[in-house]
Amino acid sequence: MQRVSGLLLLLCLCNSQLSFSQQAITASNSNENLVIVQANDLFSSLKMLSEQTGAAVFFAVDLANISADFYYSGDNDLTRIIELIATHYQVNIEQLEGSLIVSELITATDKNDELINTPILPAKKDIPLEEVLISASSVQTKRARRYSVNNDVNPDDAVRVESISLMNAASFATNNLADSLLNVAGVSASYDSAEARQVAMRGLSGDFIHVALNGMQTLAIHGSSLDSREQNERALAFDFNVLPSELFEKVDIVKEYSVDQDSAGIAGNINLYTSNADQLMDEEPQLNAMFEYSQTDFVDKPTHRGAFSWQYKRRHWFYMLGGSVNNKVTQEQGYNTYRWRQLDIASTDISQLSTDIQKKLQAQQVYFPRGNRYSVWNNTIKQQGVTAAVHYYGDNFSHKLDWLYAALNNQKQEYHLATRGISSSALAAGSEQPSKITQLEIDQYDYLRFAEFENAQIATESRQLNKKTQFSQLTWRGDYWLSPKLKLNWLLGSSKNELDVPKDEKVFLKAFSNLTTDYSPQLTYPHNSYGMDLQSSKQWQLDEIDIQANQSLIEQQQGNIGFSYQHDATLWQFGVQYKRFVDERVQKQQDDLYKREFNIGLLDSALDSELSKIVDYHKDVSWLGVNNSNVAKRYLTDIRLDSGNILDSQSYSLERINSAAWLQYGYQQDDYSVDLGVRIEHFDEQVRQAKNLEGTSNRYSRPLFSANFRYALSANWQTRLNISKNLTPVATKYFNPTKQPLSGIAGYEVSNTALSAYESQQFTMQLIGNVDSHTQLVSSVYAKKLSGLINYQQLAYDKDLYQRVNQATAWVKGIDIDLTHHLYPDITLNAAYSYADSERDYRFADMFKFTGPLEGQSKHVANLSLDYQQQTWGSRLQLNYRSGYISEVNYQQVWVDQFETGFLPFRRINWSAYFALNDVLELNVGVNNFSNEYYLEYAGQHHAIYNTTQAGRQYYLRFILML
Repeated sequence: MQRVSGLLLLLCLCNSQLSFSQQAITASNSNENLVIVQANDLFSSLKMLSEQTGAAVFFAVDLANISADFYYSGDNDLTRIIELIATHYQVNIEQLEGSLIVSELITATDKNDELINTPILPAKKDIPLEEVLISASSVQTKRARRYSVNNDVNPDDAVRVESISLMNAASFATNNLADSLLNVAGVSASYDSAEARQVAMRGLSGDFIHVALNGMQTLAIHGSSLDSREQNERALAFDFNVLPSELFEKVDIVKEYSVDQDSAGIAGNINLYTSNADQLMDEEPQLNAMFEYSQTDFVDKPTHRGAFSWQYKRRHWFYMLGGSVNNKVTQEQGYNTYRWRQLDIASTDISQLSTDIQKKLQAQQVYFPRGNRYSVWNNTIKQQGVTAAVHYYGDNFSHKLDWLYAALNNQKQEYHLATRGISSSALAAGSEQPSKITQLEIDQYDYLRFAEFENAQIATESRQLNKKTQFSQLTWRGDYWLSPKLKLNWLLGSSKNELDVPKDEKVFLKAFSNLTTDYSPQLTYPHNSYGMDLQSSKQWQLDEIDIQANQSLIEQQQGNIGFSYQHDATLWQFGVQYKRFVDERVQKQQDDLYKREFNIGLLDSALDSELSKIVDYHKDVSWLGVNNSNVAKRYLTDIRLDSGNILDSQSYSLERINSAAWLQYGYQQDDYSVDLGVRIEHFDEQVRQAKNLEGTSNRYSRPLFSANFRYALSANWQTRLNISKNLTPVATKYFNPTKQPLSGIAGYEVSNTALSAYESQQFTMQLIGNVDSHTQLVSSVYAKKLSGLINYQQLAYDKDLYQRVNQATAWVKGIDIDLTHHLYPDITLNAAYSYADSERDYRFADMFKFTGPLEGQSKHVANLSLDYQQQTWGSRLQLNYRSGYISEVNYQQVWVDQFETGFLPFRRINWSAYFALNDVLELNVGVNNFSNEYYLEYAGQHHAIYNTTQAGRQYYLRFILML
């Protein structure tokens, strides 16, 4: 047992994939009573033995790999096989609780002479490995907890695959899948309610990432209260907070492209798997359960989360059933504005200001913050999920049936204390008594920095929002060996994501007060002072009610058929694919309900105790809001949203039919491998308005290609070269068929259903190896040319009409570096850094041009983790950093507001630890967002404050049962 505690291992927890090598061909023809091992070194021999018997293999740290050919074909007699291997390679192999412990030979045994005559000690390779990729029983791996990312699952392949095992995800300080992905170089995330929601990769946003679930492309959306007031949900970015991480076994990340992959991942491919039978030994049932108790800074109520997973493998069959329940309450709070604007101050009194300031105000040169809001977002979350799988593994036939269902219900309550005068500024609009500015300070860009107002128009907003998301997917995958060299594979799948917002109600109160607002440059968090009692119902009156309802549906179906023919080191692959994608949304709304009646006295605008509510959640200020439920009972009982309330600009559908065919050639030797392929993609798209069943259609085809090479420079180092052309379809939001007025000019935006997919040509060079016996390096240099990005042009036949076109190009260049260093046998440091730079032109016809980086692109992304791990306990400290980035360039506002919004740099520190209390029970503790960071959003090129939110720390305690 002392020898075991000194071992360092890395467990490969990934699906077995077809290898080009003769070793894999031999292994694939084996049955459960026959073991065939044919390899040219010690590690490969034991890896093949592990894959066929399920025995976990552990290597001593000081054990070097040994080169020599070994062959065995015979019965599944583990004791005899390890005797043969131990004698042939002159090492010591011990069996311990179903595992194999491999170390240097201490003493010779006479019985080995009977097995092999005159053994010769082979030469050792000059690569002393500490980390060896070996499959193992799931019980073994569950009890050997490790924080690990396998950054090269198939080192002999021309395309690198990075894999994260989620079997041990409970040991990480993560809330969902997106949090787990932050362990991979070049991956960053955006956050909502203190959880990672969407990810970016290599400088490109989630719209450019292909996400597949059990082999099928899929899209889950839920939206966020911070998405420009719920309007950014028609993108292609996957919302990872929809699906509980407990339902998944592993995630594979592929940043390079080969034509046997689905298209659409210009940034990369993320493949999620809910089941993985490779790690389970025959006749070995496994039941795991998890319970979590957590608490956040701003919320008194605790969170409870539970999950279970049952797996069983018997002969040719594998069964799995898992479930998850999560009930929690979150809160974000902060200060925010709308886009800053140069205003017509109307009759505002500015007589006390300097002459220069008065001239600037009269010329509409001063930028005023709009909204000036203190905000609180409360969210009661109920999440459930269940997954099931049945797999069959025969001699020449296998198939996998996987099903997943998840439901996410959010009961959101928002409260805002804001200004609501001219263009939502503090300046009173339409009041008998105009506002007065008694003091005004501006910066060198004419942005307000400090101001005092008399008779400022202020408001409170109380919003109640009920949001329900249901996601389901069913897939059937299989392989059939038509002959020893020819294999047929297939995939059939269907998924659905339904987002329903049956109730979205906003109630506004109005008041007038003296106001001091401070946006001093040194303040990242502005401050307001009010000249009234904000909690007094006598100071406020009802102003208006807005109601809204949304229904969104995304449906996807996919079918693949592929053939692979392997002869010696050559592999040919051919396949065809069909995909159907439907995105439908209908939005209904009524604004300004009872506004006229409240203002002229037809309805009593006074507040009583039944309607009013003190909002005291914010750390800086309390104010008067309303009880939305009681307001609805009094004023909204007879209000119904029907077809007459459909908002055309947000109610339309897109149906996309995508068919493809590909051919790929592969060749692999020990020291090099290559694959070359071509792919043809064809698209049929149709766009319809909700009120008009007739739509407009578009058809186009695109050729794609890939050329990927791997070459072993030495025993320690290898390099890869990847050249490819890929595409990503345009997001649904760009196909809006509604004619819409533009702000600031006399013109309209009209649809262009002839938009085609974005295209990318990519070049990547990688270097991977062991710097020394304690350090592994993975590095990449890449360049991508993106074409077909969206700009606006003026129509020749009507100068008042503008439409989106595939016009812009961009270059993305960057590097990824991932360094793993073992400071001591139990202490590991991992540092991952990614640099990305891009540039493109944003154009609105001939009237506006802005050159800047791509939306969503951060120049710097860094992940640093320090792990201390023993067999019975371990701890991790992790830091994630993402530099600032542009989130949106809004063409419609270029004449009245800043056109650019984005986020300032953000860092996040998480800490976690696990303790094995005994063989079956583990305790986890941790803190998420240890440094309690602000999430800072800006508006304009001068980075004026736009949104500052804070979610607080999360403290958790988990118990994990492994039977």
